[in-house]
Amino acid sequence: MFVLVPLFVRELGGGELVIGLVLGVGTAASVMARPSVGTLLDTWGRREVLLAAGALNVCSWLPFLCISSIGPALFFWSTLHAIVWGALFAGFFTYAADLAPPTRRAEGIAVFGVFGMAPNGLGPWLGEAIIADAGFHVFFLTAAAFGLVSLVLTTLIPKRRPVVAATEAVARGAVHDMREAMTQPGLPRVLLATLLLGVAINAAFFFVAPFTRVLGMTRAAPFFTAYAAMSVVIRVFGRRILDVVGPRRVSIPAFAIFAVGLAALGFLPRDGVLIACGIACGAGHGTLFPVLSALAISRAPLRMQGTVVSMHTAALDLGAVVGTPLCGLVAQVAGYPTMFGGVAIASLAGLALMAFDHTRSRGDIA
Repeated sequence: MFVLVPLFVRELGGGELVIGLVLGVGTAASVMARPSVGTLLDTWGRREVLLAAGALNVCSWLPFLCISSIGPALFFWSTLHAIVWGALFAGFFTYAADLAPPTRRAEGIAVFGVFGMAPNGLGPWLGEAIIADAGFHVFFLTAAAFGLVSLVLTTLIPKRRPVVAATEAVARGAVHDMREAMTQPGLPRVLLATLLLGVAINAAFFFVAPFTRVLGMTRAAPFFTAYAAMSVVIRVFGRRILDVVGPRRVSIPAFAIFAVGLAALGFLPRDGVLIACGIACGAGHGTLFPVLSALAISRAPLRMQGTVVSMHTAALDLGAVVGTPLCGLVAQVAGYPTMFGGVAIASLAGLALMAFDHTRSRGDIA
């Protein structure tokens, strides 16, 4: 539901640049915290991190009820929410990666990701309806309630033993772990491609809704519903293809499809464009996140799995840090179609990175 917070910023009087700054600052802090999150996942434990972050997630929604203007409070609480969300993101996908066999890791992450992607379609639809009928206060309370249900469910997952002794991790430090991971063959290339994917995802998530309002369209939810539905279809019915064909090979057309979906947003408000773009972007996202995750995990030692997943999710968010303020600035100066076209070009750069990647990974099939 946080993808609709830009509408709250507009309600407070902020423009596209302010939206980009609020989201960019928060995501930057989340990225900076991610190496420590990775160390905690490997030492403290997956379940413990998820419970702590889940509780903070519930609390992070409530201060928005008291915000009535653009100012430090908006930036502070948006930043806290981003840090907590990043910890949950890394924690859940690390736990999922633990359960997936190495030769079917992309499939495992894809299936698990269905349950993270479905709310991307349901959340904006529900959120826009709540905002229209009851206002932002009820919207924030509803989001906190969903967070509380998630926290309760998290208490039911089994505890898993940490993969690294806490004393060993403290002696090395999170920065050491991150540097060691970056020396693994092919991992920096995957992380850079993931960063470009992050730029594309956040441009779609946070700027489609404001763009529809500029055009006089009353709902952005059809885009997000189509986006999420296509991602789910890809992950349910195409999950085995991701590993059989090979994550690297699958990533190349996926980047191309995402680029087409972003560039075509410039044709709005023509009939059918919003849904068609949602389908294309959803196909790209639904394919790219699991395959790039699988590639990243396969290029580092097993003992660093939590660290690598944290770095991978941090790279995704770093794309938001770099891209969201820039997207906001370009949209304000040159217009939304130009901004979406520029992000489409960035997606093609991701395609080029993967097309020329020939690193062999642990558990490679193709």
